[in-house]
Amino acid sequence: MRRVRVDQARAAHAAKRGGHHQRVDLESGLAATPGPSVDLVALDEALDRLGAVDEDLARLVEWRFFAGLSVEEIADLSGRSVRTLKRHWQTARAFLYQELSAPDHAP
Repeated sequence: MRRVRVDQARAAHAAKRGGHHQRVDLESGLAATPGPSVDLVALDEALDRLGAVDEDLARLVEWRFFAGLSVEEIADLSGRSVRTLKRHWQTARAFLYQELSAPDHAP
């Protein structure tokens, strides 16, 4: 799901053949699509850096952000406690905030 969304974002940034327009399947809907304020390409790069530091944190972000799973659902799937996952979610968010706020990633 992450790759699909990032590829869509890259295609939307392309200037060729009206690439600034985003195609959306009516069946897939827009409910799961992140808002326009999210730079998916920058997020993908930051997730790669997070994965190099801690793969579990990167996977947690993918499940929460791209799959739309709740912390409770992830706890059921992974066998980890909700409290641990909430702590990891906080750590991952702090890492990504710092990465995406860096001067070389500012819009």
